[in-house]
Amino acid sequence: MAPVGPEHGSTVDQSALGIGRRLPTKGCYIRVQNPLRIGDSEPLPDIAIVPGKPSDYRQQHPTTALLVIEIADTSLEYDRTEKMSLYASAGIPEYWIVNLNERCLEVYREPASPAEGTPFNARYKSLRYYSLDEVVCPLFAPSIEIPVRVLFEGEE
Repeated sequence: MAPVGPEHGSTVDQSALGIGRRLPTKGCYIRVQNPLRIGDSEPLPDIAIVPGKPSDYRQQHPTTALLVIEIADTSLEYDRTEKMSLYASAGIPEYWIVNLNERCLEVYREPASPAEGTPFNARYKSLRYYSLDEVVCPLFAPSIEIPVRVLFEGEE
């Protein structure tokens, strides 16, 4: 994996702040570049919204998430294949890729289990692209409106 560049790092921070300001005050919280435990893997998603509160995970990493977000530039192909398959196989209901190359948000929903014996072929049935001028509502909190532009550019 290539080192994290300045635009990637800044976009992680802007996205986390923009989403964090809109999250419900109870029932879930945002983790930034911290592990999820998925089978034998411990991926480090750029952002994960997990159920509960931080103290729920003092003894073990979360094994699920309500939403996982990856910021992608040089990692785009990897995020669309291996990481997507891993998150879908774990049943994570929603996966976003903040696509820095194409300046759009890719929203994947409806995880589909792979055929038996093919653990790395899990996928999502639904994919929608959002432009900078659109608003996205996460499945876990459909009343929350997140302007896509905030993920890329932050807000004052």
